[in-house]
Amino acid sequence: MQSLNLEPGVFWDYSVSRYTKGDMAPLAILLQDNHNVNVNILLLVGWCLENNFIINLPQLKAVIEASSSVEEKLKVHRAKRKAAHPDKGADPAVYTALKAEELELEREQQRDIVAAFNEQSVVHLGQAQLTTGSVFNASMAAFINAYGLRDNAEARRLVSLVIKELS
Repeated sequence: MQSLNLEPGVFWDYSVSRYTKGDMAPLAILLQDNHNVNVNILLLVGWCLENNFIINLPQLKAVIEASSSVEEKLKVHRAKRKAAHPDKGADPAVYTALKAEELELEREQQRDIVAAFNEQSVVHLGQAQLTTGSVFNASMAAFINAYGLRDNAEARRLVSLVIKELS
C-alpha cells in the first residue's frame, strides 16, 4: 500500500485532457444520463488505471459517498442548464453563465473526491505488473459493482469503450 497525495489541480487537468479526447465526452454523458454514473468518479478510475493504482470497492464507495452532496447540486443545476439551452429559445448568455457555474460545481466535487481518495490506502502496482491487466480488473470491477452495472450489458459496453478511449 502506498500513501497518496493526489492534487486537485492535477486531477482537474487530467480530467479535462481525457474528457475532451476522442469520444470520451459523449460516452461519459451516456453513462451519466442513462446509467446514473458520476463522470468525475469515472475519470478517477481512469486516472487509477493510467497511473497503476487499484481502488477497491469499499474505497471507491467511500469516494462516491464523499462526492454525493455536490452530486445532488450538480444534478439540479445540470437540469436547469439543459432547460436553458439556446436551442430551446433561451438566452445564450444565460446558458454560458450556467455552464460556468456547473464547471465550478464540478471542480468542487473533484476536490471532495480527491480528498476522500487521498484518505484511502490504495495499492500501487510497480512497472513489472503493468502488462498483467490487474489494475483494469480490480479498479473497473469495483466501479462496475459500485454502480450496479454488472448485469447491464449496455453500460458495461460503454465502460469498455471509455477504457479504449483512455488507452
